[in-house]
Amino acid sequence: MKGKAAELRVRRASADDAAGIAAVLDRIIKGGRHSLLDTPFSEAEERVFIASLPARAFIHVAVTPADEIVGFQTVEPWSSFVTRAFDHVATMGTYVAEESRRRGVGAALAAASFAGARAAGYEKIFTDLRADNLDSLCYHLSLGFSVVGSARRHARLCGRDIDVVFIEAFL
Repeated sequence: MKGKAAELRVRRASADDAAGIAAVLDRIIKGGRHSLLDTPFSEAEERVFIASLPARAFIHVAVTPADEIVGFQTVEPWSSFVTRAFDHVATMGTYVAEESRRRGVGAALAAASFAGARAAGYEKIFTDLRADNLDSLCYHLSLGFSVVGSARRHARLCGRDIDVVFIEAFL
């Protein structure tokens, strides 16, 4: 079973993981159903992104015994404004290759990312997702997230307006 949680290793990503992360992300973006992102990223662009993460940001990757990245999770400061009022809030993005979904990859990533977020001084994770992505909503609710609101026609992807749901979880 490709991506089975018992066979996975979750670790912090480095710039050397850029190709694997970009491959997972690009398949999801090109699928057009699960992400609010609409532009694929090259390995070089992903490498620059990883290298430029702020001090309290990180990416965890889920890696198979064959060293294939099957999912990843980003944790970053929610706000980059000059104020410190939001320093306790992170945002999180979860990306799992379609063939590895419903196999514990997301749960394994979240366990590591929640622990890493607490260690980085975050107390809350606030993020958004497509309102039509019920699999993602169910996943996040299973992790303890709560829906705090929504925005109608908030994203425009491929000429279609997409509603967005805002969710939060206290760590």
